[in-house]
Amino acid sequence: RALPELSRPRSLSDAAQVDVGVALISQNLSEASANTTARPTKVTAAVAAAVIVLAIILVACWRTWAARPSGQELLQAQAPTAKRWPLILAAAAAQIVSGCVYAMGAWQDALRDALQVSMGDISTIVASTFIGSVAAVLGGRCFDKLGPRITLAIGGVICTLGYSLIIIAILWSHKLSPGLRLMLAALGSTCAGYSSVSLLDNIVCMACSVSFPSDKAAVVGYLKAVLATAAGVWALLWVHIFKPPHGPGLVAYLVFAAAISLALVLLAMIPMERLPPSHCGPLKGCDFMRLGFVIAATIVLSCFDVGVSFFYSKKAISETPLLGYICVALASLPFVLLIPPLPNDEKPEEKQVVSQISQSSGGVKAVDGISFRKAACGLDFWLIWFAQFAVFGSGVATNQNLALLLESAGNKEAAGLGVAMFALTSSISRMLVGVLSDRYSHILNRFQWIQIVAAIATVSQVMVASMSYVGIMVGVLLAGLSFGTFFTVIVPVIVEMYGPKEYGVILGSQLACQAFASVSICKVLLPAVYNRAAAGASVCLGPSCFRASFAGLAALNLIGLLGSSLLAMRNRSSMPMHRLHEDQ
Repeated sequence: RALPELSRPRSLSDAAQVDVGVALISQNLSEASANTTARPTKVTAAVAAAVIVLAIILVACWRTWAARPSGQELLQAQAPTAKRWPLILAAAAAQIVSGCVYAMGAWQDALRDALQVSMGDISTIVASTFIGSVAAVLGGRCFDKLGPRITLAIGGVICTLGYSLIIIAILWSHKLSPGLRLMLAALGSTCAGYSSVSLLDNIVCMACSVSFPSDKAAVVGYLKAVLATAAGVWALLWVHIFKPPHGPGLVAYLVFAAAISLALVLLAMIPMERLPPSHCGPLKGCDFMRLGFVIAATIVLSCFDVGVSFFYSKKAISETPLLGYICVALASLPFVLLIPPLPNDEKPEEKQVVSQISQSSGGVKAVDGISFRKAACGLDFWLIWFAQFAVFGSGVATNQNLALLLESAGNKEAAGLGVAMFALTSSISRMLVGVLSDRYSHILNRFQWIQIVAAIATVSQVMVASMSYVGIMVGVLLAGLSFGTFFTVIVPVIVEMYGPKEYGVILGSQLACQAFASVSICKVLLPAVYNRAAAGASVCLGPSCFRASFAGLAALNLIGLLGSSLLAMRNRSSMPMHRLHEDQ
């Protein structure tokens, strides 16, 4: 008898409340139903993508196994081409390690929160990443004296130590004073950055540059593309596997980075060497097929990174660890070339010809070159130094501060997309320009490529200075294009300008400008403008946070464009190596 009274509304207002309650319940049920239907859709899409990627990997492995050598070819393990691809792929593995430090822009805000520091302190850590490049000449000296294998081992140990110091600073952040934990993190960033640039990236590129004299830009371009793509891979792993609240956090990410860095470098040490002149012939036949395969795999990986980051920034997909695992599988795809023994691509009677070609086309012992002291006395040395200062400074300022840039522009979630876009344009430009500058140097020489780079860098900084979402993304796109092209051209152009006599020292001293650019731009310019616009607040929002900084960087690259034009005019008919040698 009580139930009918409880269920019967006592007035019209009570009846209205019951209707509202029923409507709310039905709305919640519909939202829950929508969520349950949306979640399987995302999972289904991710599983479908995984199936497609695995199918591609299986087809590639099958094609590689189908092209395996015959029994007679297995006996020719010491053919002139046998050491080429182990060297190239070992260098690519070292570049994967080096790329981790360039992904700091994706987890910069997490590091700030973990250390409980300000924007100025984070800028100190970011600047410390490349301040060690002031001693890049030491890495070059190690390359000249100790060889690439021992130098690579030293780099792997220092890189692992650097990430370990950052981990200690985070874990002991509540026990250490702010100054001490900042010093530990900055020291760790310096170790990771110096080893990644001066002891890994530069070393493997120099080893391949002198080992492939006829195709040095193409091989170095591929390696630089792997470096750029690796930055997007590490950023994607952070977002979809390690980033809180769904992931284990920044400490786990850094532990993983340290372990992978040490393991890959130890494996890359085995085939790392400067190839003898008999192995330095031009790439042809199956070598070009393999180069096309690894370039295609790198492009697929870059497009995958950008696609995932784009849909994530649009909130079309959520954090999905499966996407990170697919990314790792794609990054491992070029290494299927190591599964079968490499066949002999030349006939026995061609070995003598290969040796002669390698020595006449610029092998290690064919040209002596000039000393570092003589090179530094010429104007060309400082013109290319300043052009690198401007391009590197603007590229790092854009890439390493993407999270804060987009936070100020009101679209913080797009930081991963920005890093992936930078990696995409940087990697594709490195591969294309490397091949084009080798094959079509009679149409467009390397100095003219440097002019194009300076012009693109100027436009990119103008776009970033607009501080709109579209302008920042276009600027990131162009910054990656100029960044990748320049660091593909700089490695071969230095050996062509000054010869291999003290190649490591001269290239290392050129790359020392990265330290000065990192300090003056990332430590001084950007924090000063940011803190002034913040007016005492810990976080700055609005276009004034970075606009003046990137307008100044646009002017800096414009001066670099004028300097690169003068450089091209001075080297139109002869190289500094010949002019300075004649002056002796």
